[in-house]
Amino acid sequence: MAAEWKPSPVIKIYEALGAVADGRVEIDGDTARVASSDRAKTYDVRHDPAAGSITANDNGSYWQGYLGYPGIAYLMERGVLAYDSGLTAGLAGVPWKELATEYRNDWAKVEKHVREDLAAKGVDLDRFDAGIAEISNGLEKLALTKLSPRQRPPK
Repeated sequence: MAAEWKPSPVIKIYEALGAVADGRVEIDGDTARVASSDRAKTYDVRHDPAAGSITANDNGSYWQGYLGYPGIAYLMERGVLAYDSGLTAGLAGVPWKELATEYRNDWAKVEKHVREDLAAKGVDLDRFDAGIAEISNGLEKLALTKLSPRQRPPK
């Protein structure tokens, strides 16, 4: 039996929404290419809907065992994972790589920074949090497993 994914950190849902907002998800059937926020890297996603399996070659998916933002963004764009499209607007153009570097990959600090930006843009954080929780619950209900073979992240 294929291995299950660990729960994805909430910040990865933020990143996935940002990828959707920026139009960085390029779908081709059951596969996709997802550009990083600085567009320096492209991640590959493969999905087997019949088997309920997915894989992606971002660092989180490959090294940490949770489905990272490229896989989540693909599922959203394909309509497999429901989401409120209104959540994307405040996350367009977020420089995720730059923030990760600035905060030394301390994702709690990155999330705090992004939430402050969202509030400054007038985003209703209660509505936003409810939408994020719905996506997280939807992802859990999909109970996707890891699709083999896995591909190493790009350099």
